[in-house]
Amino acid sequence: MSLEDEIHDKLVADASSVLENNLERVQDLLQIYEDETIEIKSPYRQASGKVQALIYLIGQRFAKEGNVADEQTLSTEYFYERIDKGKRTVRKYLQQLRDAGFATKEGQSEHRVVVENLPNALDWIEGEVE
Repeated sequence: MSLEDEIHDKLVADASSVLENNLERVQDLLQIYEDETIEIKSPYRQASGKVQALIYLIGQRFAKEGNVADEQTLSTEYFYERIDKGKRTVRKYLQQLRDAGFATKEGQSEHRVVVENLPNALDWIEGEVE
């Protein structure tokens, strides 16, 4: 086995592995339906808007990986429709998630979870809801 192969085998984590390793934790947060609906489970449904936004982003990535959704991103409008806060507050939440390294913005208004930071994101969510 070449050094390159060993490095890839032992050090390079691919997104699928990260998702698979955290599947059970994510199961406690949300349910994904065939029509691409992401439902946040209790007690996370009563969490802050910022926590809910991150759960939606996580759910969307799992929906994409499970071939339920075509895209791994969600539009800002998606959050406006689901989080019971003003648009300015929702944009602030999304910015805070980006600043924390949990999310990234693609283009003008598309957002996605940063898979490499999923374990930390789940720790943060669980800590916020305890």
